[in-house]
Amino acid sequence: MPSDDLRSIPGLEDKHLRVLARQHVTDLEGLVQADPNVLYRAMASLRPRPTLEQIARWQDDARIKLEEAVMDASEWHNVASFVVVFSQRRAGEVWTRRVEVERTEVEPERHPQVWYGWDCEPVCAWMTGQLVQAGAPPAPAPPAPAPPAPAPPAPAPPERAQLRVDSAAIVDATGQMDVVRDGVLVATPLAELVAPVRVFLTLSGARPGTPLQAVTRIARPDGPGWNVQDPVVVPGSGRAEFDLSGVPAGEHEMSLIAWAPDATAKPVSVKLPRMTIRSS
Repeated sequence: MPSDDLRSIPGLEDKHLRVLARQHVTDLEGLVQADPNVLYRAMASLRPRPTLEQIARWQDDARIKLEEAVMDASEWHNVASFVVVFSQRRAGEVWTRRVEVERTEVEPERHPQVWYGWDCEPVCAWMTGQLVQAGAPPAPAPPAPAPPAPAPPAPAPPERAQLRVDSAAIVDATGQMDVVRDGVLVATPLAELVAPVRVFLTLSGARPGTPLQAVTRIARPDGPGWNVQDPVVVPGSGRAEFDLSGVPAGEHEMSLIAWAPDATAKPVSVKLPRMTIRSS
């Protein structure tokens, strides 16, 4: 986009800019709206003194630059940018893989998010959530296509099902606490949890036979997010279980994420209230 600095106008020198500033003309729009006769009188002490024709050319140049700025507003603009790193390491005969994602244009710098495995569905779900935080407007509906040539009607593709967490509970050394009931997050803050801790959830919404996977994602307030374990395959019952024994003691935030690897169902992510885990 063209600069809104008056120095971008050909022929405007520092001595002219000082006079314009005394007339409260400090940007392109102000120059366009100014009375040229007032500017001409204000520059009476300058040598050589700008003519009315020269002042008019300055105003014309400023008007053109403002019009160019409006046209440039239709160009593509970045909403958010990310660095995505796929990495792997070998331990014996087994390869361990992970994905690291870091948003690049925010201050202060944030810790990268880490997912174990190379499944991109939860990674894309997290990045899409970052776009909402950046204030991106919802994607506009695509323009209506031109009427096609007459043809036999084809069956409409099935709409993607929406996954849902019907219920979720956390079990620790002291007992069980429901965190999701009937698809609704329980508003009561979680009490302190005593290790060992396990999480149980039940999913619905997918068509029969749809393969599903799920993870529990942990984030500490002062550190990066990470998956407690590799994604688990959800059986036909829709019930999955997660062992949080690998989560260190301290304060954590946890999200329950589930998706269909074949993309036939929309993923679901439920962020639970902040919790504290202490050793038994």
